[in-house]
Amino acid sequence: MAEDLGTWPPEQARVLLEALQKAGLSPKAKRTREGVSVTVEDAEADEAHRTLVANMDAIAQAARGPQPQRQRSRARQTGPQRRTPDEPRMASQRLGAMSRPLVILLVGLVLAAIAPAPLRLPLVIATVAAIVYVIGRRPSSDDEP
Repeated sequence: MAEDLGTWPPEQARVLLEALQKAGLSPKAKRTREGVSVTVEDAEADEAHRTLVANMDAIAQAARGPQPQRQRSRARQTGPQRRTPDEPRMASQRLGAMSRPLVILLVGLVLAAIAPAPLRLPLVIATVAAIVYVIGRRPSSDDEP
């Protein structure tokens, strides 16, 4: 049986695998949609966890290190000018971003108004849950062009 050390982004997995190999362990890595899944044999699990904890700073640094450079180089390659964080969004962009939650709210409230009394509270709860879901799925403002 194999002990799972988790799924890591490729940069962090590379550092973790190097640390485990330097400690004399034999980790196995498998690329998945979520990242790189790292496992070790059960007999090596305790030592692998100690090595993981001892190298946590280096693993975290691997996640932070090269990414800002990539973002800058990618921004230069794409060409079109992007909005800076200081530059305000236009009113139409703000309204467009909130249109879907507003439509869900309007439909939910209309349905709750015409529904029989026992269904009103569940409809309002479902409406709020749908709005939270839609807002949570929206990319953060840092990612928007």
